[in-house]
Amino acid sequence: MGAPSACVNDPGQTIDTRAIHGSLFLFVRDTNDAIQRQTTSPLLLDSFGTSLFLGSTNLSRSHFTPHSAYPEMNESKYAELIAREAQHWGEVRKDPENPQIWHDPVLFELFFGSEYRHLVDSAVSSGPRVLELGCGEGALSINLASRGLRVTGIDLSPERIARARAAAAEGGLQESPSFAVGDLNTIQLDPEQYDCVVAHDSLHHVLRLGRLCDEVNRTLRPGGRFLVIDYVGMGLPRRLLAGLLYAVLPTYQPYRKKWGLRKRMRAFLASEKTKREAIEKRTVDALHHDSPFEEISQSSIIQEISERFTIVEQRSFCPFWFYLAAKVRMVTPLRYPMARMMKSLDDLIVRLRIARGAYVWISAQKPITKH
Repeated sequence: MGAPSACVNDPGQTIDTRAIHGSLFLFVRDTNDAIQRQTTSPLLLDSFGTSLFLGSTNLSRSHFTPHSAYPEMNESKYAELIAREAQHWGEVRKDPENPQIWHDPVLFELFFGSEYRHLVDSAVSSGPRVLELGCGEGALSINLASRGLRVTGIDLSPERIARARAAAAEGGLQESPSFAVGDLNTIQLDPEQYDCVVAHDSLHHVLRLGRLCDEVNRTLRPGGRFLVIDYVGMGLPRRLLAGLLYAVLPTYQPYRKKWGLRKRMRAFLASEKTKREAIEKRTVDALHHDSPFEEISQSSIIQEISERFTIVEQRSFCPFWFYLAAKVRMVTPLRYPMARMMKSLDDLIVRLRIARGAYVWISAQKPITKH
């Protein structure tokens, strides 16, 4: 489902071009290692930033307890919100007025290609049994299966799971991935089933993230890897700057429609704490209009993982300008040169330690217990 509603993985890119208020976030890359650029297959791009939230049934045994998904929320309210989340992601399509960076292979490679390939290569070396949390339409799962892994993918949206199965059937793989609908807030996973669990742009939609991390820990074999690329948020100053730049610069979204989004500014500026308080109080003004769990977890992602796993590798990324690189309207000959200039500015920001990245790459390992 994966970037912004109020994040880069814009839940606003729906079939009727609704709500882009959260599509304003800018991000800063924070990694000092230069990774050699390659070409990222367009097949990988559809799930990036659109594979957010995820899952509802168990892979092996059904278990759905909506009331426990959040202690302060009653069952009916949770059912309403999770249904809206699932419906939204089932309807997400490419929106020409709200372009996403993962729909442009060149821009994706420039800003995210290195981290994405690193995720794939790390999963391959950690296999052979892999679980993907939030598989969206299956691009990453299919890619991993093509590398010889036995892959299971889960996602909240039945429509996306159907499209993932269709894509896998057309792939001609020797062993296609298996896909299941599942809610990551409530799912239960069998113990020590997987060598690797991957989550790409999905954890920031999980309300009970600590519980999910417990399940990941349980389903990994000793020494297994938890590989994560996800949005971890940014402070209010950058959000305000992002909104201002998006509002004043010429974008594919007309000014008239951008003006109409002003009433959703509170949700765009809301922090993780504010969003969680809104859910406790059963209010909706701080939640995304279409994707109520957008960015419900941000900075807590790193904390929850570090409390349960040994962090082997961690670095922040996603440059400050990557979002506008896709959104700003400019003549075709200047599109990619301007994007490369934005990337260079981001690298300078990183070197000067002006800001940290809004995305994080994490490779974590389940401890090996000695008996």
